[in-house]
Amino acid sequence: MLQEKNQIGLISVGAPWFNNDIANQNLAATREYLAQDWAVRGPDKMITEVAALPDIIQDFRAHPIQALVLQIGTFPDGEMPLSLSENLDVPFIVHSLPEPNPEKSIELNSLCGANLTAYTLTEFEQPYTVVQGAPNDPAFQNQLSTHLKAAVTLNSLKGTRLGLIGFRAPGFYPCVFDEILLRKQFGIGLDHIALSDVTAALETVAQKTAPHDSFPTIEGGTLPPESVEMMERYYAALTTVLERGNQSVFAIKDWPEIMGLDDPGGIWPALGWLLDDGHLLAPEGDVNSAVTILMLKRISGGTPFFTDVSVLDAEQSTFLLWHYGGAPSLAADPAEIRFGEEGREVQFTLKPGPVTLAKIGMHRGAFRILAFSAEVLPEKVTLRRAGAKIRTTNTPADEIMQHILDQGWEHHYCLIHGDVLAELKVFARLAGIPLEIL
Repeated sequence: MLQEKNQIGLISVGAPWFNNDIANQNLAATREYLAQDWAVRGPDKMITEVAALPDIIQDFRAHPIQALVLQIGTFPDGEMPLSLSENLDVPFIVHSLPEPNPEKSIELNSLCGANLTAYTLTEFEQPYTVVQGAPNDPAFQNQLSTHLKAAVTLNSLKGTRLGLIGFRAPGFYPCVFDEILLRKQFGIGLDHIALSDVTAALETVAQKTAPHDSFPTIEGGTLPPESVEMMERYYAALTTVLERGNQSVFAIKDWPEIMGLDDPGGIWPALGWLLDDGHLLAPEGDVNSAVTILMLKRISGGTPFFTDVSVLDAEQSTFLLWHYGGAPSLAADPAEIRFGEEGREVQFTLKPGPVTLAKIGMHRGAFRILAFSAEVLPEKVTLRRAGAKIRTTNTPADEIMQHILDQGWEHHYCLIHGDVLAELKVFARLAGIPLEIL
């Protein structure tokens, strides 16, 4: 089944006394590129009069857009960007076009128009970013796509429901959250779900078959049938609870009440299986990590990994990561997935390659974001959980950890394969949240 394209708006604005023909050619080229990945709405000719905007705005509202590409076709009447801002509650991407013949004449004056527009949007507190370049330039196209991914991700959070199953893990103060701030900053609403819903489902819901053909153990041999059965009961119970509502992401207090200490199989393997089923969730009741996971998923399309940073090797500039609840699809070699003999632990090494680690955290009543790039090394990790050794890319690992400790960052991070630092920069700017890239 093909995924439905996100809908964005595209409009070119300008004044009639510049070169409208070139402006309209730029608009057509931009639309052609954007239509490859997005459902594009908006007029196919540059708008030169404020009077034309009400019908266009009405169309954008009737067919809701996730972001607006505001192309400065030529130097515009400053009233047009302001009118769009006052009537559309979406992030703006202002597009400045290059002059076709700068040695001879100024035919568009788009850059100056973008300057005028940026001032206006800033003073009226409209979230926006600016991209500059010719529509057919591959470097510009990549920049525009990066900005759109971030803008659409941010806007898509509005109206999202987050299910908190139980509360946070006991004593985990870095997992505290502000329900009102989540709603104000991102438009994310919180649904409180009782842990008893999970335990009740354990008693009433049939097993759900685990996505594994065999269950080799870390210690040697294979899991007994009763351990597999109990894991599949947790899998079925959690699936039932997660699919009852309309939540897009979850945080769960998975210990100590329901970690499976008295059972021959635990809840933790099911957390990873659910991620591969498309259910986004963060362990230990970490709400802000759940939001980070949702952000990374929507920006990249990949599967995030919730992790602790547990070992620093300053000489090699590496960190050792590990945590339970990792999705099996992240394993470098599926044949090496092993289970603890009690049925709670799942061990594998993450796929090698470039990654980004990020965290939406809280500091003194406000959000902040931390991010750094690294590479997962092709070294096998055997820590009874999903794990990886990573080498940092831009900043030595010991400097990163010193900064984390000095600034009091939370101890959970979210890893995503690929480099999404550029998208995170745009996301943070549009959200108005300070970003620290290390």
